[in-house]
Amino acid sequence: MSLENQLFTVEEALIRIGENHLQGHLLIRAGSEKIDIYVRDGIILEASGAGRHGKDAAEKALHIAHATYTWERGVQPPSGDLDLNIREFIHKFGSIHRDRIAQTGRLGLGSVLVREEVEPKYKYFLVPDTQPTVKLYLTKIATVLGRNQSSDLVVDDRDVSRRHCLLDIQARGLFMLDLNSMNGTYVNGILVTDGYLSHGDKLELGPYPLTVNREAVKRG
Repeated sequence: MSLENQLFTVEEALIRIGENHLQGHLLIRAGSEKIDIYVRDGIILEASGAGRHGKDAAEKALHIAHATYTWERGVQPPSGDLDLNIREFIHKFGSIHRDRIAQTGRLGLGSVLVREEVEPKYKYFLVPDTQPTVKLYLTKIATVLGRNQSSDLVVDDRDVSRRHCLLDIQARGLFMLDLNSMNGTYVNGILVTDGYLSHGDKLELGPYPLTVNREAVKRG
């Protein structure tokens, strides 16, 4: 099935494709430029076009001015050499950003804004409940937690997904984004998909509990 759709931007289309765990081919066009993106189950498996390949091509597709797209559902990727979680990818490289946390953890796309980049005021670290003397500092602006060894912070627990959630240090505070994890991400016992974390919050990756802490950044 082929669908021409101008109701959404390429970025919004990718979000919806990822959230619905669809498989298929997204062809993005702008004049003589075109980029092919293949997705399955919320993952970008391949991207190429406009003289680029892989993540560079996918990122380019988000920012082509006046782009149109065609979605072909069910198409298999020719090789599938990428493994980009769409939620993580959009959060890092797109312009759409969710602005608030809700007790239900279900936030819509109605609350969007352009991400503001400023120097953080705090250093954040996590303390595992099982190791109360250990401080796991977030040394990157965006930190992926998961079981896979490629994660920025590896949590070796079989109930934690390969790439479970992302923690992003922003002007407003520490933002958490669940990466379609199998067992979900909980904040203070509430299942959430995304939102801001406060000092002292209990972050649980499946059964693995961590407490969120912060320290003021010393200037000069």
